Amino acid sequence: MDSRTDPTPGPSIIDDARTTLRSWTQADLRHDDTTTPVRFAPAPCGRLVISVSAAMLEALDCAMAIPDEANPAIELGVTLSPFEAIGGAESNSDRWKIYHGTPPWGSWALAEIDMARFRGAIIDGEAFHLANPLAAIEPRVCGLLNREHHALVSKTISRRLDIEAADPRVVGIDPMGLDVRHTFDVVRIAFESPLTDPATAADAILSFVSD
Repeated sequence: MDSRTDPTPGPSIIDDARTTLRSWTQADLRHDDTTTPVRFAPAPCGRLVISVSAAMLEALDCAMAIPDEANPAIELGVTLSPFEAIGGAESNSDRWKIYHGTPPWGSWALAEIDMARFRGAIIDGEAFHLANPLAAIEPRVCGLLNREHHALVSKTISRRLDIEAADPRVVGIDPMGLDVRHTFDVVRIAFESPLTDPATAADAILSFVSD
């Protein structure tokens, strides 16, 4: 990834970059001289969970073009940190499976964002490593939406994204929106304004899908 110095990005560019990153769960991962399509899921800490091969973990240089190299909306320089899907770390691999199903490879990594290129600006990776303030309520609210408000979620996808989703399931919630899995894809439904308070977010999300 080109690391030439660009103008210092302002807050609006950084916010747009965060929003753009959260709009996707797929990328082309360049590991040394090889490029491989991958899928990822957001970890509660702000890193990205990826199912990886041994060759990816052995690479000296890794970068992600999101959603792909042909038309990247954002490009990331990343460091892959392997983890075993045991103990507390298993929650991250389980999260990937909830988003995408059966993993293509048997190893796991957290992608730490070193830097990002977005709209000609270089953004330090720490700008993306933000803990999800709704992580504590996320499983409960996802379960509630999927069990009791499934029809409302389907209507929301149809109304806001013009997609007729087959058997959609809410798989992720953060202050900026919902991640919903349907068939073989994950789509993003953005909130009209950020939700950051766990005490009020559940009611606000139910109101959002009911509008």
